[in-house]
Amino acid sequence: MCDHDPFNEPELAHPRSRELMVEPFFWDCVDERAPFGSDEGSDAYSEWRDWRAENPSSPLTDCLSWILDGNLSGYNESLCTDDRIERDLARPEEGFLAAHFDMFTLDTTIIATALGQLIDEGTIDTDAKPYVQVAIRRQLHPSVQEYDPDILIAIQRVVDAA
Repeated sequence: MCDHDPFNEPELAHPRSRELMVEPFFWDCVDERAPFGSDEGSDAYSEWRDWRAENPSSPLTDCLSWILDGNLSGYNESLCTDDRIERDLARPEEGFLAAHFDMFTLDTTIIATALGQLIDEGTIDTDAKPYVQVAIRRQLHPSVQEYDPDILIAIQRVVDAA
């Protein structure tokens, strides 16, 4: 595991992350609306760091596949349709990987993991970005009201630029 805490010591985060993640909420580890403020986001970052320590040269998509229990290809744009989101909200027990995650927890985990790579390494692997985009799109859906849309738009900006 890494030996720094970028939330209490942001100067230890990668300079590129500090350049891109300019809004204070990115560095807030107690605000439930922030990417790392919820238990889910905080746990995802911690798990990312542990995974990276064991897999120092693996791509981020390998970590995402590990999170998704080998179902990386299923976490795609088909989960972002109005019908699918409405169905998953109405019957969460039937959602994608519902035995392991609710929609918020899964999407937050994907977002925080990718942002964790940015904080630690100054980049988000290009091959992983489509999966982060799925998480953002699902959380931006008008029926899903877990995140503040302005925070998600800022996250999208950061992911695109990273």
